[in-house]
Amino acid sequence: MNSKNTDITNQKITNQADKQSQNLVTRISETIRFQAWIDRLDQKDQKLDPAKRKKKWTVILGASFLLYLISFFVFPKPAITYEPIQPVSEGNPDIAKTLKQKKSLSFEMPVDSFETILKQDIHEKLPEKK
Repeated sequence: MNSKNTDITNQKITNQADKQSQNLVTRISETIRFQAWIDRLDQKDQKLDPAKRKKKWTVILGASFLLYLISFFVFPKPAITYEPIQPVSEGNPDIAKTLKQKKSLSFEMPVDSFETILKQDIHEKLPEKK
């Protein structure tokens, strides 16, 4: 029973590997065909008279730019949704009290202890005078 399951699992793995390799071969062959097609188009374009070539690319770029401009008028503008900001309550809460209640999430090192460590480090590096 166990060897039968192992054989079935091995067949599934082999089939998956075959499908992946076939998929890879298909993708590579499509890429090669596409590259060959682009190369043929490029060779035809380079054989054109420079004036015709310039006119062709001017028309292509002009048409692309017109499509770009038209897209701003044809497609609808996105709807901007927002929620209005709620006004602050009329009461004047004690700011110091609320600040004391909130704890900082960052690590806060007291300034005095930092200065002390810094001064010790500086003084240790200085040679002592006798």
